Amino acid sequence: MVIAIIAILVSLLLPAVQQAREAARRSQCRNNLKQLGLAAHNYVDAYGQFPMNSYCCNHGNNLTVFTGMLPYLDQTALYNGIDFRTPNLTTYVVAGKRLADYKIPGFQCPSDPNSGTPLANGSAPSSYAPSIGAQLMQSTAAGCNLAQHAGAYPGGMNLDPDGDGEDPFNRGNVRSDYGRPHEISGIFGRGYYTDWSAKTRDITDGTSNTILMGEVRMSCNPWGTWGWSWPDSLWYATTVPINFPTCADSPGLNSNPCAVLSSGNYSGIFGFKSKHTGGCHFVFADGSTHFLSENIDKLTYARLGDRHDGGVIGNF
Repeated sequence: MVIAIIAILVSLLLPAVQQAREAARRSQCRNNLKQLGLAAHNYVDAYGQFPMNSYCCNHGNNLTVFTGMLPYLDQTALYNGIDFRTPNLTTYVVAGKRLADYKIPGFQCPSDPNSGTPLANGSAPSSYAPSIGAQLMQSTAAGCNLAQHAGAYPGGMNLDPDGDGEDPFNRGNVRSDYGRPHEISGIFGRGYYTDWSAKTRDITDGTSNTILMGEVRMSCNPWGTWGWSWPDSLWYATTVPINFPTCADSPGLNSNPCAVLSSGNYSGIFGFKSKHTGGCHFVFADGSTHFLSENIDKLTYARLGDRHDGGVIGNF
C-alpha cells in the first residue's frame, strides 16, 4: 500500500518537475539570445554595421555573423587564433583544431535534444541564427508552393505578385545572394556573391519591430553541416511559418511537398524552429527578446522579418 501511494505521488509530481526544468531551459535559451543581441550591438558600436556572412570561394574570407561576434562573446582568444589571410572553403584551424569543432556554450539551447551534439561531419551546431527576413527562397522541392501548403498572404494588398507564398514585399533577391541592399529583406545577407549587412539607419521600420536572430535546429537542415562557422549554415528566413516540419521527429514530416527534410527545400529547412512548445524565441534589433507563437499571423511575421516594408505591425 505504501509503495502504491508513493508511486501515485511521484506520478503527480513528475509533470510539475518537468515543467520547472523546461521553464529553466527556456529562460537560459532566452538569455542566450539576449547576449547575442548585446554582442551584435557591441559589434555595431565598433564597426558601424552588423556583422556579416562572407564566402571565401567567391570573393573573400570565409566568415559568418557569429565568427565576427566572437570577441564580444568572451571568445577573443579563439578569434585571435584565426588566420584570415588563408581563406578556406570549409573552416579555419585554430590551435590544431578546426574552428567548426569548437562548441560555444552561448550558441546552445538546452531545450534542443541535439544541442551541442556534433553534426554529420563533426562540426558544432548553433541553436540560433541571423535572419535574412521574408526573403524569396525558391525551394526546389517538387510540388512545393508555400501559398498552397503553408498559407498565402492576404489578397488585395499587392503582396507576393507571383502567388507562391514567398517574397511578399517583392524584393526579388533570391536567398539574399546579391549585395543589393534594397532587395534584402532582413538585417543580414547570405553573403554568397557580395558581402552586406545592415547599418542601424537601414532598419527604417524601427529596431523594435525587426527580428535580428532566432532559434533554429541545425540537425533539421542538410545545409547545417558546418554549424556556426560556415556561411551556408546561417541564413534563416521568416518566409516559412515557425516550427514548420522539416525535422526527423516532426509530426507531419513529408505530409506535404514543402514539409520535407531535403537539401533543395530551402523554404522549409531555413525556417526558424525550436523544441519549445508552441513557438520559439527571437531577439529583435533593439536587443529585446520575444517568444513568438508558431500560429503568428503570416503577414505580421513577414513584416517582423523585413526591416523596411513600411507596414503597420499587428499584435505579436
